Amino acid sequence: MLLKRAREQIYTLPPEFPGFRAGLALYLGGAWYLGRVEVEGFRPQVDLPEGVGGLAEKELASLLGHRRFVPFEEGEGRYPIRLVEEGPLGAGLALEDPFRSRIWVREGRLALIERHLPEGSFRIHLETWKEAEDRLLPHRFLLVHRDPQGRLDRVERFRDEYAPVGPYWLPVEREVAVEGRGLEAMVLRLENLEVKA
Repeated sequence: MLLKRAREQIYTLPPEFPGFRAGLALYLGGAWYLGRVEVEGFRPQVDLPEGVGGLAEKELASLLGHRRFVPFEEGEGRYPIRLVEEGPLGAGLALEDPFRSRIWVREGRLALIERHLPEGSFRIHLETWKEAEDRLLPHRFLLVHRDPQGRLDRVERFRDEYAPVGPYWLPVEREVAVEGRGLEAMVLRLENLEVKA
């Protein structure tokens, strides 16, 4: 199946991933904050000053959560999937899941993911990928949020960087530019990563 093959191309960490320790730098509101992160499995615990740790923890949880391996049959494969369109974005697939998801696959790769939630909808435009051995990691993507009435709320542009650390590919940097009620920028950088034994 088209979606299963596209999902299987994406790099994931094994369920028994032990976690890691690293130095952490967060740029937010024109200032850099320095601290540390300890990841147990896929759960980050951040030590940063001045109350900015929650944001760093949320971004790291997102990065790691999207690298967690979930068998296709236990995720999107649980729901009926049908082809609804073919065009410049690729093959558009509709899932009969609680989020009324639509996923477009182009040239064997995910191109666009759309999900609907009570608080609104979002679209992830996957723009570029990087190779991690024989698999792929999302590199640049755009996240478009809409409110429940379909009005544009905000747009977030992401750039994620990964590097090999021991037997794993781990996140080393995330840069986010947010356009909404103003323009905000955030950079999250990990240094001296050490995989736990």
